[in-house]
Parts: sequence; structure tokens; C-alpha cells
Amino acid sequence: MLIAGEFATITRRNPTMSFTNSFHDEHQGSTMILLVDDQAVVGEFIRRMLSDDPGIDIHFCSEGKNAIKTARRLSPHLILQDLVMPDVDGLDIVAEYRKHLSLQETPIVVLSGKEDPAIKKKAFEAGANDYLVKPPDPIELLARVKYHVAAYHTRLRLRNALASLRESQRQLLDRNAALESLNEQKNRLLGMAAHDMRNPLGVIMAYSDFLETEAASVLDPTQMEFVNTIKTTSEFMLNMINDLLDVSTIESGQLRLSLSPVNLSELVRHNLNLNRVLAHQKQIDLLFSSPPELPDLLLDKAKIEQVLNNLIGNAVKYSHANTKVTVEIFFDGSMVHVSVADQGQGIPQEDLTKLFKPFGKANVRTTGGEQSTGLGLAIARKIVEGHGGRMYVKSTVGEGSTFSFTLPVAPATPCSEL
Repeated sequence: MLIAGEFATITRRNPTMSFTNSFHDEHQGSTMILLVDDQAVVGEFIRRMLSDDPGIDIHFCSEGKNAIKTARRLSPHLILQDLVMPDVDGLDIVAEYRKHLSLQETPIVVLSGKEDPAIKKKAFEAGANDYLVKPPDPIELLARVKYHVAAYHTRLRLRNALASLRESQRQLLDRNAALESLNEQKNRLLGMAAHDMRNPLGVIMAYSDFLETEAASVLDPTQMEFVNTIKTTSEFMLNMINDLLDVSTIESGQLRLSLSPVNLSELVRHNLNLNRVLAHQKQIDLLFSSPPELPDLLLDKAKIEQVLNNLIGNAVKYSHANTKVTVEIFFDGSMVHVSVADQGQGIPQEDLTKLFKPFGKANVRTTGGEQSTGLGLAIARKIVEGHGGRMYVKSTVGEGSTFSFTLPVAPATPCSEL
């Protein structure tokens, strides 16, 4: 018999009968239902309707004034709420459930003695999820219980997933902030170290140059080779230091451009002349073509020359002897396009993405043993982007590579900082 009173617990266990075990297995445990009704016979009736499912536990509350306290204590998966109670209006109880955070997601199915659209409307406005007329059909009742409990667990999983996502995002933001701080410290230390190393390297280069020119008559060939090695190695190290300083400046967001009108054709010709000595040593022809009337561009002359020297110098370094390096300028009315094409070894496709990253190098060797820091292209791209342009590369293994970049004819607002 059902025990009447303020609160009693009815638990039905029948291992030989089950409507569906998979439903409860999915939600990892029994389904707890709180039935609030002043009539004990209704509680027994509904218990029997749901008795075929051994995973359902029904908790009965016969007094409406204790419904809220009982619901908060049990945290049920579903509430069956009678609308006609002697001590309090069932609609008021439904509305009161929704005021408590722990019950805001709990499905509420109201039970009413009549089919009345107006009462249905009020029940849904108060916060009910469903409406059944007593006595409900057993199959329909169990179907609705399963539906609402499944939806309840889905909402809980979604809420937990969102909470976990927010926490992951917060942690990610914290880690990114910490990484940015560490990166800023790294850039400052790198800049300080590179700056302090530049002066002694300059002294080494100056003395080795002096020995090479002034002491040649008193040094034997082996000693001269040592001097030359000191000079070329210190020169390479000084170039690397300068590149490191550039990278440090760029990554710290302090790349400043000093813009002035520049004749790009003349700048390219000047840079080609700087590279002719190395090109001549490897019997490489340097070719150049440009439109006859090319407007002056607002550029940082020294930095664009740095870009040109990197692209043309690389083309010579990675080209075979007796080939050509062709530099071309095109003008489409709004953008100037500069391309540097070689007939060298070419770059594998899988290496192209590495080229514009600091210290990113392709698995291709220079043809004359020239050294490379792996920083030049990363710096060049940032300089071009600082001018409002873009940099591109096309390459075919065994045929050569073409590096190109664009520059706007009239940039709206020159980038003074990156």
C-alpha cells in the first residue's frame, strides 16, 4: 500500500520486467520522478503505470506546501505536478520551481483533471513543459517521461560542454597572454644580445679586412686562408645579427617605415649592380625589364632595397652556373608587381610553406656553398606587408623559382608599425 502523508518514497524493482533498459543505461542510473499530488490513490495509479520499467524511482509528495523543499532536496529528473491542490494552486508551484536555479532545467509535466486550453496556456506560461489529462494513458505517460528526461540530460550535457568550452577558452586566453609576455621578453633579450654582439663582430671584420689587405705580403697562403675564413665567418655572423635585430623589431610590433617617393626601376638596377659580382663568379646573367613610365612610389627605400637584395641574392645563390636570373616590373594601374625568376633547382612543394617563417629553410642547398640565415624571406615578407603589399612564390623542382611581390601605387595610410 502507498503510505499517505507529507512525503513517502515508492521504489519499484522488478528484474523480470523492463520497458527499456537501454534508456537508463544511456543516462547512467535510475530515473528519479517526483510526483506532487494530494491523492495517494493517484500516486499508486501512476506508480503502477510505470512499474514495467525497473529503472524508474517515484517519489511522492502529497502536500503542495512541501513540494518546493522536496524538489530542491531530491533534484529529480522530472516532476509530475497536479494542478488542483487543497493548500496551494498547482500553477503557483510550477512558477515557484522555476525561481530556483537547481530546478530551472527540470522538466515539469502538469496533471489536470480536464482538457482546458486556457489552463494549458497558463501552465506553459508558468514554466511547464507538458500537459496531461488524468488519468493518462500508460504508454503515452511512459513515452513522455522518456522524452522529457532524455531532453533534460541532453540539455545538461550541452550546458556542461559549454561550461567546459568557456573554461578552455579562458585557459587558452590566459596561456596566450603568458606566451605573448614571454615572446615580448624574448624579443627584448634577443634585441639586447644582438645589439651587444654587433660591435665586437664589426671590430673582428675590420681587423681581418686590415690583415687581408695590409699584411698580405708577410702572410703565407695558409695564414691568408685563415684570415679570409675569419672575415667571411664574421661577416656572416654580423648579417645574422642584423637579421635577428630586424626579426626582433618586427615581432615586437615596432617596424617603422620612413616613406618617401622612390623610383623603383632605379632601385632595382642599383641592387642588380650590387649582385653582379657574385653573379659573374657563377656565370649567371642578370636580366631586367620595366615599364618606361613607372610612377614613383611611397616607399621606405632602404627596406625595399633589403627585400630586393634578399630575393635577387637568393636567386643567384641557388642558381646553377651559366643560367639567367630575370627581374621584371609590371604595372596594372593600381599595383606594381615585381618578380625575380631563376633557372635554379626549384623548391619542393612541401617546403614552400616554411620559406616565410623565421629560420624556415627548404631542403635545397646553395650551388656555391653560400650561407643563409633562414631569416631573410620572413623579414622581406613583413616589410612588403608593411607597405600594403603581398609576397608570393611559385616553384618547380628542376626548373626554377619565381618570387614576386606587389606594392600599391598610392597607399591610403602607410603602415608605420606592424
